[in-house]
Amino acid sequence: MTTSSNVASQTIAKQSVNDRAVRLLASSIYRQLQDEGCEARDIISVSSQLIDLVTTELQKIDHHQP
Repeated sequence: MTTSSNVASQTIAKQSVNDRAVRLLASSIYRQLQDEGCEARDIISVSSQLIDLVTTELQKIDHHQP
């Protein structure tokens, strides 16, 4: 039988793994951009474009929901 505290612990553990994976991915992308010769302003621009793409996608999803 699964208790609510076990479910909460599993959820927190999964989130922790996801957080670490996201940080690792971000660090990897950052290093790759630096290795390719991107300067800080270029990396900020890429980050901004990624946020714009996600925002646009979320808006599309939001507009299609009843």
